[in-house]
Amino acid sequence: MRINAEFKVFHLLEEFPESESVVKEYFKYFYDEEIEDIALKRLSIQGAFNVLGLPEEKQKQFFKDLHEKVGLDVSRHLLEEEE
Repeated sequence: MRINAEFKVFHLLEEFPESESVVKEYFKYFYDEEIEDIALKRLSIQGAFNVLGLPEEKQKQFFKDLHEKVGLDVSRHLLEEEE
């Protein structure tokens, strides 16, 4: 299964529990505010980025971390550097 920006955060955690450390690192706000059960079930990865206002570099790093640290198959365009 290939991960893309429209993938629900909840489904990512459900299908790939090993991704939890990366998810917690980038979406810490939802855990700190104790709203992860509500927010992460409803939001796509891109939606969570939008809520948090994460810059594009940080978004790209999230997908790189999923790919490199967890070994998930991530859509290629999310891993490529922009020129």
